[in-house]
Amino acid sequence: MNENDDITIEAKNLVKYFPVSRSFMDSLLRKPQLYVHAVDDVSFEIEKGEIFGLAGESGSGKTTAGKTLIRLLEPTEGSINFLGDDISDLEEKTLREEYRKYMNIIFQDPYGSLNPKRSVKKIVEEPLKYLTDLNQEERGERLYEAMELTKMTPPEEYLYRYPDEL
Repeated sequence: MNENDDITIEAKNLVKYFPVSRSFMDSLLRKPQLYVHAVDDVSFEIEKGEIFGLAGESGSGKTTAGKTLIRLLEPTEGSINFLGDDISDLEEKTLREEYRKYMNIIFQDPYGSLNPKRSVKKIVEEPLKYLTDLNQEERGERLYEAMELTKMTPPEEYLYRYPDEL
């Protein structure tokens, strides 16, 4: 368990390298494998209730760090603790069943992360439908609250639009 129970997620010395493609000749000549250092020795803690954002220049590793943190990518090195449990080496099945329902990532590019064939209503309602015990009426209320919080008002004008219509 964490020394500090307020820590929800902690990254310690997180590293993610990607191998660079090698030519047949490079392999034949046994040239050493080269790697892109996408995330190099990153450490931080996110406390319960804290809102955390990664900021940096394009190509600086923000998306890779986020994907690695929630284990959409395997870390090359380092550890990831979630609610005191080390999830760095968990099998995909255990990760999906036990932890993924608590994790989410919001990508910069809405066109790359939102399904263009689904309406705003379906996209926003999906996690409420599958990850909560809310009935249809309660989900509708939450949906309207979310629309108002994001200044998509009146909600009726946005609910049935698609991402490319926003």
